Amino acid sequence: MRLLVLNAGSSSLKFDLIEVTQGPMRRLTSGAFAETNGDLRLETADAAPAPAAPLRSLAAAADFLLDWLGGAGQLAGLTATVHRIVHGGERFRATTRLGDAELTALAALDELAPLHNPPALAVIASVRARLPGDVPLIGVFDTAYYASLPEAAWRYAVPERWYRDFGVRRYGFHGTAHRYLCQAARARLPAGRPARRVISLQLGRGCSVTATLDEQPVATSMGFTPLEGLVMGTRSGDLDPGAVLHVMEHGGLSPAQMNAELNTASGLKGLAGRSGDMRELLALEGQGQTGARLAIEIFCRRARHYLGGYAGELGGVDVIAFGGGIGEHAPEIRRRIVGGLEWAGITIDPLANGAPDAASIAAAGSRAAVEVIRLDEASVLAAEAAALLARVA
Repeated sequence: MRLLVLNAGSSSLKFDLIEVTQGPMRRLTSGAFAETNGDLRLETADAAPAPAAPLRSLAAAADFLLDWLGGAGQLAGLTATVHRIVHGGERFRATTRLGDAELTALAALDELAPLHNPPALAVIASVRARLPGDVPLIGVFDTAYYASLPEAAWRYAVPERWYRDFGVRRYGFHGTAHRYLCQAARARLPAGRPARRVISLQLGRGCSVTATLDEQPVATSMGFTPLEGLVMGTRSGDLDPGAVLHVMEHGGLSPAQMNAELNTASGLKGLAGRSGDMRELLALEGQGQTGARLAIEIFCRRARHYLGGYAGELGGVDVIAFGGGIGEHAPEIRRRIVGGLEWAGITIDPLANGAPDAASIAAAGSRAAVEVIRLDEASVLAAEAAALLARVA
């Protein structure tokens, strides 16, 4: 089967055209539309025409992509389009074929993931308008990975009616990424090496940590929305809700204004006062900029806090897996996070960690493997969709 996999972020659109057969998956083309100075620029190794006009929305990028691939004949025999969707709420607990009723239900979840669900739905609307109606739309939900979390892990200590009436619970996010990180890290270990207890860190523009035992997640840092947990590029992470109430009351902020403050003006950007990009902050720290130094210190401290807590939750850790833009490409951040775990016998090899193609970076004798994983969410999305289509065929 031929699958067009579309992974919409808040301001980017990744795509992979994948042929799924009995053997290994085969990528026919892939790339991404990334934002640069307000425009979406196509990044791909394949020859592609230049857009006739600037692309300024993910829907426009999707339109351009379909025109390009269709004109090149690559959509002939397309089996389905596959869409990563961040928030599936209580309803979408598994990979699902999307029709009118499902899309209406998804639109109601926009307020829970305002940076991610609306762009994904805009891409789906564009695809739906341009492809024949008999080409299935398949939704793969980040939250579905956490559908089996134990109740003690997903319930909040708030009145029961909050959950009953408003769906307030921990949903967890980045599920597709954490599924891949766990699978890839385990596959890399030599036979006989313990791998039951995995702590995966997805560190990028958004950041999260998941504890997995025997391939089942048992704890994760993101919660009711993708705001909770680690410090992120522009998101606050963990925060006393009393502080939110205080600022809203005394600063006169509306819910929409507070939502913007927490999602787009906090995190590394809020701490450093100028940037939420870790590469830039590391450079500024090297120049002696104190705001950048503090932002990085808090970022690593929070990650170390979760690592230690989840090691306790699992009764130890066999594998630590790093992924995402920061996790893959910032050896100094990996060093600072893991560097606080010597007490637990977990150490990294400085030379392996600093290599451009860093992979297995644990020092000899480390009690846990430490793996740097190049993320391939598209393969997980394609496998999920192929399994669903095979079941309903």
